[in-house]
Amino acid sequence: MLSRKRVGIFFSSIRPIWLTVPLLLVMQPNTQAQTPSFRTVFGSNMVLPHGRPLTLSGYAAPDSALTLEVDAARYSFRSDAAGQWQTEIAPLSAGGPYRLTLRNNIGEETVLDNVLAGNIWLCSGQSNMAYPVAASTDQPEAYNQGHPAIRLFSVPMRAELDAREEFIEPTEWQAATDESVGRFSAVCYFFARKMIEEEGIPVGLINASWGGSAIEAWISEQGLGEVAGYDRKVNQLRQYRNDRREAELAFADDWIQWWQSSSDQGAVWEQGVLDRSADWREAPLRNWKTYPDERLKNHHGIVWFSRSFELNAEQAGKGTTFVLGKIDEVDSTWINGKFVNNTFGYGTRREYPLAAGVLQDGTNQITVNVLNTWDVGGMLGPVEEVGLKFDGGEFLPLGAGWRYRFIPPETGHPPRSPWESVSGITGMFNGMISPLEPLKPQGVLWYQGESNAESSHTYRALLSALVDDWRRHFDRKLPFIVVQLPNYGTIASTPVESGWATLRNAQQQVAQQDARVGLVVTHDVGDDIDIHPRQKWIVGVRAARVAQALQGSGVPDGVVPAIVSMETDTIALDFSPPIQISDVEKEVTGFSLCPDSGGTCVFTRASQTGSRIKISLDALENAGRLRYCWSDGGQCELKAVNGLPVSSFELHLHGE
Repeated sequence: MLSRKRVGIFFSSIRPIWLTVPLLLVMQPNTQAQTPSFRTVFGSNMVLPHGRPLTLSGYAAPDSALTLEVDAARYSFRSDAAGQWQTEIAPLSAGGPYRLTLRNNIGEETVLDNVLAGNIWLCSGQSNMAYPVAASTDQPEAYNQGHPAIRLFSVPMRAELDAREEFIEPTEWQAATDESVGRFSAVCYFFARKMIEEEGIPVGLINASWGGSAIEAWISEQGLGEVAGYDRKVNQLRQYRNDRREAELAFADDWIQWWQSSSDQGAVWEQGVLDRSADWREAPLRNWKTYPDERLKNHHGIVWFSRSFELNAEQAGKGTTFVLGKIDEVDSTWINGKFVNNTFGYGTRREYPLAAGVLQDGTNQITVNVLNTWDVGGMLGPVEEVGLKFDGGEFLPLGAGWRYRFIPPETGHPPRSPWESVSGITGMFNGMISPLEPLKPQGVLWYQGESNAESSHTYRALLSALVDDWRRHFDRKLPFIVVQLPNYGTIASTPVESGWATLRNAQQQVAQQDARVGLVVTHDVGDDIDIHPRQKWIVGVRAARVAQALQGSGVPDGVVPAIVSMETDTIALDFSPPIQISDVEKEVTGFSLCPDSGGTCVFTRASQTGSRIKISLDALENAGRLRYCWSDGGQCELKAVNGLPVSSFELHLHGE
């Protein structure tokens, strides 16, 4: 749903596919080095946690005698037989700078300079977390400048098949200078500035975010295995490590089952364009939003593409690669009814080697299903590069003659492969979160959900799993600050189902059920026509207030509704903190009633007296659910005494 296509400044380095490196090289990159070194998460200019014992770790020659000097303190220890070492040091007082010198018994050393002691916060999520300071518009000028007590660490974007102990790409801590903060996460940096104003303690910021990423990509294999409905995906990922083709074919079966349950248009991949009874139209290889078809002007969903071609027996028997050219963003491809592959990528080139027996003498047909969730979509060519590349160098051009078949958006989105980077499972945890384990952050700032709005009914379980998973990895008491999705999209004029409202409600529910999860309400600072709202300073400031609340000062969960009484024909609601008081009774809009499950929802009358809301039940007999502000976009009128808006919520009138 979210893409790098809109704001190139923070999407430019997205990698579209899984990246794999031999495990030994990743887990122990320096174990044979003679010069002793630290794990890559430790470096000059960093922030170490203050006020508690610390475990530092790294590499050296096997069975080396080592010393670590932290200013005047000195620690002696040995590396193990594999060339790894770790040692605990005494708590550091907040401030600094400190100097850490690691030395072996022949005088070789590694030095970490300009190290501060303070609080480390891990900022993670998708593009609204990645959104940089330089693109934000609402901050005071001083917040565009660096700060000597803030240090920055940007995690390279990697999706990995296995959990890593080390980053594969070079990493480093940076001082927060005027130049470096402009490229850094705005919400994360503004949060740190406000925290320093409140506490006066140095802050180390880790930005581990990836535009367009689904929450499933950030949860470990163990964590997802505990979520109902994900066992098959986890098992397919395990299978993929051992036998990629078998896993791909198993996923193709899941894709077909989804299609058969979601559409009545039959097995399109079996006949493709050879099905003359279907509505196939001319498909030039370019963005489908430029086609002369009004249905495609703003289409986010799937479209089938197909063409036929002739081969002789000699050609059909050759080793062959089909070059599809560039596709945006997910293709599932069949030739003569046989599954070829499924790949994700924002306008990336597809080139598929074909197994023996896929091509045949005579008429062949290729059918490509393309899913696009944002901006440019479809088969993009270029025309001259699309075709069959035979072993030996012969090329059969097939860039012309393609046809497309429109699929209405209500069909939904097909499943995504478990090994996909952005919308797969566990890959970003493996490549971006797992290596951070030695740092033990003070807390997490999480801003994500846009890419899960299409399946928002599962988000509550997934967010709870993420919180449990990262606490298992870092610290059982790890605080989480969840930035609730803002307003974005269509403003509902009649009661509708809303993925964004459902997801906002799930975020609030998780915060309510966990005393160490706080909620940042942003329902008043979004942009209904831009998925990347430019007001990021207010989000960072509110997040800092929530962090203070989690430490005992304030309300950490936004504005929480509660039913205080229920009569035959009315419901009374109170809020915590209370809503702004009305001296006279007034009408309040935005409330709707729904059946217990499914069915049609209806707007209902509501009024406010003082700080209490009374809602009429007359509009729907036997109503089971009460909703407020249930819309993707738009804002609603209720605000709490602390100025925060009352965001989307759903209450079950007879218990869940």
